Parts: sequence; structure tokens; C-alpha cells
Amino acid sequence: MFLPGLSFVIFGHMSPEPAFSRGEDLRPATGVRVLAEVLRDVGQDPRPLLARCGLPADLRQLGAGVSPSQHMTFIRASLAATGRPDLGLVVGQRHRLPMFGFWGLALATSPNLGSAARIGIQYADLTHTLLRWSFRRGGRLASLAMRPARPLDDLETYLVEADATAVATLLRDLLGRSTVLSEARFAYPAPGWRDAYGEAFACPVVFGAPRHELMVATSMLEAPLPGSDPLTAATAEAECRRLLHRLGPGGGLTTRLRRLLLASGGGLPSQARAADALCVSERTLRRRLGEEGTSFRKVADGVRFELVSGYLRDTSLPLEEIAARTGFSDAANLSHAFRRWTGQTPGGWRQAAHEAGEGD
Repeated sequence: MFLPGLSFVIFGHMSPEPAFSRGEDLRPATGVRVLAEVLRDVGQDPRPLLARCGLPADLRQLGAGVSPSQHMTFIRASLAATGRPDLGLVVGQRHRLPMFGFWGLALATSPNLGSAARIGIQYADLTHTLLRWSFRRGGRLASLAMRPARPLDDLETYLVEADATAVATLLRDLLGRSTVLSEARFAYPAPGWRDAYGEAFACPVVFGAPRHELMVATSMLEAPLPGSDPLTAATAEAECRRLLHRLGPGGGLTTRLRRLLLASGGGLPSQARAADALCVSERTLRRRLGEEGTSFRKVADGVRFELVSGYLRDTSLPLEEIAARTGFSDAANLSHAFRRWTGQTPGGWRQAAHEAGEGD
């Protein structure tokens, strides 16, 4: 059921559930913990740096997690203390699936790599990433692209390096093989430590690319994963939905609503039920979403489109099954909504998406 050499401890010693903390955008402390371990390995005591960031020396006391500002302050302090500009590459290679609780378990027990990519991105808010990930499938190569989810200033290179290397490491764990990526592309110029990228990614590396992305052969997406287990995968994904729903409200009401809708899978709640779950009145929900430049329908349509387009682009599932998975009564209703969103039929959009990737 589990990947060889990996054990997931789900009860009694997994990371605590994210707590509801008004006004805070707390994320799992995995990145901070791994960075602290790397600091110790290179002979740097992390405790003074943690204290400077308002974090406890014993990271087991973190409880609900850390804020992005604390995480970024700790990264800056660590880069300055070590003088190691390649620290992101080192940290990324220390990440392993069992560190991520139910999120890692859902990936490890997925039927194939394409499904694992969908799950990983859909529930990425359960991890410590400060990047927004997307998955594009089609043609010879599939793309896992990343971009900043917020201004990262001087830390964009570190965070892209750490996350990209972590994903490359997790992909190797998922497939049980040392070579997975076809190419790694980065939008920034080649850094002075470019030679370290070869070891980190084990594939050709391109700098000055249009965007940050990791490329995988499309032929690998349907190959069964060694740890595939349908029952465990379904249970783990259900737990991911529950945990996503319980995440703190950071990022504004739009972000809170989006998390709520994603946590519900395809069966999106009504506006009234969503307002109740978010502890606001319907009137307040409408007003505050309007102040943030959106509406309940726009957010719900965005989530539905994200789910449907992901299935169309990244799987070969028939339209009827996609409709069932995303809360539509039948394929006809899904098609009607999709034409309203894009002006195209789901089949036409799927074909165009696949053709768009053929040049990769």
C-alpha cells in the first residue's frame, strides 16, 4: 500500500491540523523545519535565527504553523548567516512525502502520476508553498509550472529553487526511479551556482525561459505508481478536503471562499451555505466579495472551471464521469456551463489544450 522505504504516520504523530486563527495566514512549518535541519548540518545554530523571527527553538511547539512573513524572515536570516546562495537547492532535496501527512499520502497512493499532480495542486494550500502551481498536459511533454502567489522580492529564486527541487525529489519518490524530469526551466538568468542544478534535477536545465516549469514526458503520466491503493487514496483525499476546509482565513474573503469551495470537491455549496460556513451573513458575503472585485458566482465558476479543465486536460475520463466528479447533474449541463465560460465545447477545448502542448 505504501511506497518502499516510506512510512506515513497518520495518527498520533502527524503535523497538527491547521487552526482557525482570525487574521492570520498560517501555513505548515515543514519548510522552516527542513531549513533548520540543513542549518544544523552546515554547522549553523538555527535557534538565534528562529528567535529573531518570533519562532520557538523547539519547532515541535509551533502548533498551527507559521506565517509567510515569519517563513520568509527565517529564510533571509539563514541565507545571510550561511553565505550559501544555493541553500534552496539543498533544502528542496530534503523533502520527502511522509513529511506532508495526508497530502503526501494522497499523492503516494494515487493511481498514476497524472492523478497525483492533480491532487497535489488542488490541495497545495495544505503545504508550505508560497508559489501557485499549474499542470498542463498535452503533446510530448507535460508541464508543472510555478509562479509567485504573492510578491517574493529577493526570495523568488530561493523559493523557486526549494519548491522545484522538492517536487523533483517527490516525483522520484513517487515513481521509485532516479530520473523523472525531461527538463527544468527557470525564468531567471543562470546563477553563479548553476552547476548544482544538474545534481538537484538530474535533467537538462534551461535558464531565461518564459516561465518556471518542470517538464515530464506525457507517456509517464498514466503509468501506475508503485504505492497505488484506491481505498487509501480516496480516504486521504477526503481528509485533505476536510483539512482544507479548516484552514485559517488568511488572504481575504475571496481566498477563504475559494478554499471552502475546493474543499467541497464538485458538490459546491449554495451562497447561503457558504456564508454560514464562513461565519458571515449572505449580505456581508456579497458586500465584501464586491469590495474585493468579485462575486460568489465568479469565484464558484472559477473553482468549477479549474476542476473541470484539470480533468479535461490531465485525464482521459469521459465527460459523464467528469460531470459526476464536479457536481453537475449530467454531461449536458457541464457542456452548457463550459460553453458559457470559454465559448467552446469541452471536447473542443480538450483537443486544443492537447494540441497546444505538442510543441513542447
